[in-house]
Amino acid sequence: MEHITKRKNINPIVNESIYQFPSIEFVCTLEDRCAEVGINLSELSLLTGIRYASINDLKNNKKVTLNLQHILAIMMVLRLKSFDELFEIRFDGEDAERFEMESAYYRSNGLPDSAYKRMEDNKKRLDR
Repeated sequence: MEHITKRKNINPIVNESIYQFPSIEFVCTLEDRCAEVGINLSELSLLTGIRYASINDLKNNKKVTLNLQHILAIMMVLRLKSFDELFEIRFDGEDAERFEMESAYYRSNGLPDSAYKRMEDNKKRLDR
């Protein structure tokens, strides 16, 4: 993930949000989805009109920003209805447990007070 968080034009709050969970890994399952329908990345490129290099970067998690038109074209060609069929995030050990616990809390109770405090702090940092 270091290639993602080393971008110069991203404000530090974005990176701080990502690294609340240091073991986070962003995974694109594009190659698996292609295999399920019997095509390779070159054929996906031809079907979508997206450059092979861009598709390959996406598959290898080297794409730092995602082009929504590209993602939608890929999803239409592969007949995917949900982003979670194409992307997932994974964590190790304690990060995974903490994420699941906090996720359940958020869904039951909404954001905790610490998140609202962080919003106020970030508002000042962003001059909003």
